[in-house]
Amino acid sequence: MIQELCNSGHENFIDTPFKIAVFEISAFPFFNQLTSDATIESIITNLPNTAQVFYTELLPKNIQVSNPTKINTSGKTYTPHISFTLTPQDKNLQALLETFNNKEVIVLVSKRTTDHLYGTTAQPLLFVYHPLNANDPQSVKGYTVNIDGETFGPEAIFENVVFNIYSRGLAFQLAGDL
Repeated sequence: MIQELCNSGHENFIDTPFKIAVFEISAFPFFNQLTSDATIESIITNLPNTAQVFYTELLPKNIQVSNPTKINTSGKTYTPHISFTLTPQDKNLQALLETFNNKEVIVLVSKRTTDHLYGTTAQPLLFVYHPLNANDPQSVKGYTVNIDGETFGPEAIFENVVFNIYSRGLAFQLAGDL
């Protein structure tokens, strides 16, 4: 079988992460790696306004995403790891991160052409953050977020879906009165 692959090199078409949404699993009904993509899409799109969610655009080249597989006595499992930086160091941002710290979450990483969902309510990921300090004035200062876990299935990939979470205003408002 002959297959032609599209390997874009143009900056506007590179499929790199540019936005991330973190959902606390308490707002989700049960789903796992066997749940259909249409059902998962419906769950994410129709989250209640009381759901604990934050999303942010990512700093350029400031996210690491891996989802390697490993074989153990249970069979093949996936171990997603997502790490990114949020800036600046701010009391409101720290308070928001503290509400998610050591909580079980599901993560939606958005690229230019696809969205990748890591974790399920059956196998959520663990959210942990740490302050990022540097003596160099030109270094990034803020918070490093690490999200890790172990799942039975790979990430769910969605193409050409517009998740209305980005337009519903579910994110914590960091700006106060100026």
